[in-house]
Amino acid sequence: MNRKWIAALLAAITCVSAAGCSAGGGSSEPSSASSGEKESTSGTEEVVHPPKGEVTYSTYGSFWMRNHDCETMPVAVFNALPPQMSDYTYNYLASERTIADYAEAGVNTLFGLYELCTSKEVETALDRCYDYNIAYVVNMGGANDLTESSAGLHNLDRVKWHDAFAGVMSCDEPGKVMFEDIARSHSVLDSYTSEAATGTLWHVNLFPNYATQRQLYYRVNSGDLPEGGYTYEQYVSEYMSVVKPKVLSYDYYPCQGKTGNLSSGYFDNMAIIRRYAAESNVPFWVYIQACSFGGLSRLPSEGDLLWQVNTALCYGAKGIQYFCGVTPSDGGGEKFVGSLFDRDGNRTEIYDYAKRANLQIAAVDEVLMRSVSKGIVVGGGTPWGEVTGIPQEDILSGYGKLTGLSAAHALAGCFDYDGLDAYYVVDNSSVEEDEIVLTFSSPVRGYYVQNAVKKQFEGNSLTLKTTAGEGVLVVTE
Repeated sequence: MNRKWIAALLAAITCVSAAGCSAGGGSSEPSSASSGEKESTSGTEEVVHPPKGEVTYSTYGSFWMRNHDCETMPVAVFNALPPQMSDYTYNYLASERTIADYAEAGVNTLFGLYELCTSKEVETALDRCYDYNIAYVVNMGGANDLTESSAGLHNLDRVKWHDAFAGVMSCDEPGKVMFEDIARSHSVLDSYTSEAATGTLWHVNLFPNYATQRQLYYRVNSGDLPEGGYTYEQYVSEYMSVVKPKVLSYDYYPCQGKTGNLSSGYFDNMAIIRRYAAESNVPFWVYIQACSFGGLSRLPSEGDLLWQVNTALCYGAKGIQYFCGVTPSDGGGEKFVGSLFDRDGNRTEIYDYAKRANLQIAAVDEVLMRSVSKGIVVGGGTPWGEVTGIPQEDILSGYGKLTGLSAAHALAGCFDYDGLDAYYVVDNSSVEEDEIVLTFSSPVRGYYVQNAVKKQFEGNSLTLKTTAGEGVLVVTE
């Protein structure tokens, strides 16, 4: 097992306390967009990134995995490396090819599920993740109800010093009655790993707003509710005040019914999560539906998957998580289809969709991780035909010099990027292309990143031709 943890720890400290972090960079090849009055291909002076100062988690309300830098957005998969079991014919946990495939697809963080921390094979997974600079969050089992005398803690002894160790899967979709135990467990984990694993994540993922009140309160669909019931806002608010997480993570799976249909509560849920994350100055992370399950959900198309990822980035998410990496084993009355890999060791079409989305994330995360979300400008309608699916309190009439957004169905997430204006523009349909025109109050110069390709522009407007669900980063001076 690799034990170069001192070098990794020093690198993390450097990112937090020194002057900035190492930056990425987009390509300067041309793409399919055009500017308005004065298009420039190579003659425009390049916009300079803002200077980097001291960066901590609180600087921009971000969190990055400890073996990465502060400009690297976590892109994770759940059920990442299952061993050969039940209806699996392939051992992902033992496969070096799997790690290489994840890295090629732009995945930089893996979440364990069936590969429990009690298995020595997890050490092999950590070693391989280290070779590809991938963070690994282990499933140690029972991590939501720990005490200092819990027998399972010793299972962390074999992994907590490893460079690729990034934390523990603490709990998925807890009920309110579990919050105190989760908070206590996180204190125990902090104490147990304090010398070995600075900057690790104790990961908890919350229910969506379509969970029942009893699920929100008890995790299961039974039990007496308090007088007046229990709302989703209460659920998120109490979780934040009791657990005080480093990251606010939740799932919402909108691809239901026939192609093109997306659940109309999607933005309402995201608005609540965004608000409580901002109040606590922590990032929010979103799970992306990458498979079908149950009777109503459908296997996402490319437009569905891009729409989920890019609307989340537009709304200010600073972490993307795919459900799932490998198709889960059928159980509990649910049959799963899809994910990035099937149960036989093969890439699926979902892998290709996610790879396209993730290459764009890698080209823009140095901006989004160093930005603060300010709100949303809306152009046109929404996938479900309303005037807007965005809660009114999040809508801006303009931002900076952006005064207009003309499109059939588009959103522009507005960001303060260290004093520069940044916009994450999204085709707000999972089935239709669009032509999106950004209009500015006076001439601007800047750049945009589309399909991971960076291009300079200047003028009073910028026209972007987008495919269904596509996102484009625009930065102006």
